[in-house]
Amino acid sequence: MTEKNRFPDIPPSTELSEQQSSAPGQMAFLDHLEELRWRIFRALGAVLVGAILCFAFSDYVMQLLTKPYEEAVLSLENQRSSGAVEAMQRLLDQWMGKEPTTESATPETTEIPPSRRLQSLRPMTYFFISLQVAFMGGVVLALPVIFLQIWQFVAPGLLRSEKHLALPIIALSVVCFSIGALIAYAIVLPMGLRFFLALEPPDMTSQWAADEYIGFVLRLILGFGIVFEMPVIALFLAKVGVLTADIMRRIRRYAIIVIFLLAAIITPPDPVSQLMMALPLLLLYELSIWICRVAAPKNKSDTAEDTSDTQD
Repeated sequence: MTEKNRFPDIPPSTELSEQQSSAPGQMAFLDHLEELRWRIFRALGAVLVGAILCFAFSDYVMQLLTKPYEEAVLSLENQRSSGAVEAMQRLLDQWMGKEPTTESATPETTEIPPSRRLQSLRPMTYFFISLQVAFMGGVVLALPVIFLQIWQFVAPGLLRSEKHLALPIIALSVVCFSIGALIAYAIVLPMGLRFFLALEPPDMTSQWAADEYIGFVLRLILGFGIVFEMPVIALFLAKVGVLTADIMRRIRRYAIIVIFLLAAIITPPDPVSQLMMALPLLLLYELSIWICRVAAPKNKSDTAEDTSDTQD
């Protein structure tokens, strides 16, 4: 028997077509990669559009980012004291609407001294700062589109009841990120800046680089926004069936350690700022436990029904 007769010609695409026809509702691996590629392109396009808008208003955005530093410098200059405790007390009194208790014959300073202004140490510093601000602003403006693309990528593998969570999860993601960023900008950043500036000895004056300050502020805001997504992640994982309230209760002691480690890494190295991040995260963790208990599937029959609907 010849070699040709022992191995008859078989169309090379027969086996592949049989596998594809056996699973008509499934996507091939390369199809998933193609889908992921287009989702990433759409998200990057939204970031690019947002970055162009933020670059056009980069001067206004930089004024917002440098305003906490200017207020901290003026507060310490008018306080005429290098104590960190006095700086924190003055900030708390300002938030509560109290007038300063100490009076001085000299008028208060309304302009930042030249030695306290942010410094540019390289020729293209402000250009790179504008690009950095534009990119981060573009990411923030494109958050709804980014979350939508992530959801549309994972939605084909979800059940019918889980697909209805698209709008709530996207809306909650944007809201939670905005709350975290607002807490970082309005509460944690002023405290951290006053703490750093108040540690200076009387015979020294620090001169901060503008690019390092802007990068520090953007990392702080982005870090707070990301960690405040905990309830949204817990809601999604609970609906999918991966996370339960019992699991979160069992790992609570380890979660507390991780929360304080994250607070120490993201926030400035002062105890007040770390507590201002750790305490909301502890509350968010307890809220996530409640969310997992409420969002958990009621019974297995609903899951089986949704699975049969998806397969049909």
